[in-house]
Amino acid sequence: MDNDTRPGQKTTADWRAALLAGITLRPATAAAVNRLGWPDYDARPALRWGEGAVAGIPAVVAVWDFTVYGGSFGERDARGFAEAATAAAASRRPLVSFLRSGGTRLQEGVAGLVGLPRAALALAALDAAGVGHIAVADQPTTGGVWVTIGSRADLRCAVRGATVGFAGPRVVAAATGAAPPPGSYTADSAYAAGLVDAAPAPGAIQVWLRRALTGLADPPDRESRAGPGTRTGPGGQTTPGRSGDQADRGDQADGSDGGPSRAGDGTTLPVPPDDPDTRTGSDGPAPGAEHAAARSGWAQVRAARDGIRPDGIEVLRTLLPDGVDLVGPDPRVVAGVGVLLGDIAGPAGATGPAGRGGPMRAVVVAVGARRGDAPGPAGYRLLVRAARLAGKLGIGLVTLVDTPGAANDADAEAAGIAAAIGDAMAAVLACPSPTLSIVLGEGGSGGALAAAVTDVVAMTPDSYFTALSPEGTAVTLRIPVERAANVCGLRPTDLNALGFADRLLSATTAAETARDAASLLASLSRGDQDDRLRRRQARWSTGLPNSL
Repeated sequence: MDNDTRPGQKTTADWRAALLAGITLRPATAAAVNRLGWPDYDARPALRWGEGAVAGIPAVVAVWDFTVYGGSFGERDARGFAEAATAAAASRRPLVSFLRSGGTRLQEGVAGLVGLPRAALALAALDAAGVGHIAVADQPTTGGVWVTIGSRADLRCAVRGATVGFAGPRVVAAATGAAPPPGSYTADSAYAAGLVDAAPAPGAIQVWLRRALTGLADPPDRESRAGPGTRTGPGGQTTPGRSGDQADRGDQADGSDGGPSRAGDGTTLPVPPDDPDTRTGSDGPAPGAEHAAARSGWAQVRAARDGIRPDGIEVLRTLLPDGVDLVGPDPRVVAGVGVLLGDIAGPAGATGPAGRGGPMRAVVVAVGARRGDAPGPAGYRLLVRAARLAGKLGIGLVTLVDTPGAANDADAEAAGIAAAIGDAMAAVLACPSPTLSIVLGEGGSGGALAAAVTDVVAMTPDSYFTALSPEGTAVTLRIPVERAANVCGLRPTDLNALGFADRLLSATTAAETARDAASLLASLSRGDQDDRLRRRQARWSTGLPNSL
């Protein structure tokens, strides 16, 4: 954690000037204490903070000054960062950290080092308030500032060409006796490893920040109404309570007694078991459900694998046309956050989740970005991150399921695939926000179920869901693969009749699927939160209610 720079690097050209033009940064209230008696110690802080519009969106900013001991983080800087986080929580405006730092201020010794837990606690309080945090790692960002602030932000970008990493290159060389490989410890290598969500050039930062802030920021009316009326939900997140937001929602429309109903949207009764082809909430049978019902199980599997249909990436991009990515090291799982389909505004003008005004935002995760993808442990860790972010912000979580199952090779096993799936399932179950899964194609075993333990499960005409792939079932039970598929009750109509699937969608294109997903999420968001969470608990803590 040194004040590290690479030879010849430029630190004076400041692309941030235009972004911060309308913000007055506050100086430190007092000079830092020279606890070690460092000769000619410079007591100026390396961090200042302020409030104002960033890329046109109100925010709180914390800005590092590399000219002060290489932007190193000292006692006074930790205090300033905590003040910025507190101001962000109070105003419900996202915190944007513009990082340029070599790490802990070594001239302060351990007194500077203990500023890191202070920053960590300040960010924990920001999490508890349900307010977003964005980090922009510039040249350089290393050491404790990257560990405690940059790497833990909700959304992270690193400026192309910047040094980014736990240790600076000179520290690596001193500790190991060899310089790090060319191209390592950079913004590009961090992006390739899934450590940051973007690595734009300086000129593209403003566009990325606008999209990122749009995804994380509360709608204007929510910001003005912030205050009492929040409560802690599963996982420690704060979510709207009966006062404030929830008072605007109205009573639940379905008259449910709160039992283990399989309906999830809080507005309609569940699909009757004897009418499996009816899509709840529609005026009649769902187009597409009829032809799916006529297929054999094996034909359904073949349709999911080989039919003409969109994959997870197509649907995610359609759902979030101006969103930003959440990036992980496993390309088989992709995620994003942003405003859903600009032309979707929930019925009766209830556009925001949980009845909030403004555009409807969501976190969307494709578990199986392309057909046949079998995610590994890192993919399920991205699902955990996405579920936690949705819960923190109080916005919807949409999972797009299209996987024959999780990776089961030796590398995945050694990397802890079982625990990663379990952690992901627990995170989705615990997310206090409205949750919706759309099974786009294949749904195999626990690897798919981890993403489908949601308030509502919807299936497209060319999808299936099974306890184990037909091939795995055939090998285990020693029967032909076609028979395994035919007797496993894996078709959408079978799963609807059993009580696993709540909705049989007619969607066959990315646009249709995205519209259905946005509509279902809007419906879920208008329901009573306590009742919805109670239903979810009952749903997944009991067996399926019906038989074929």
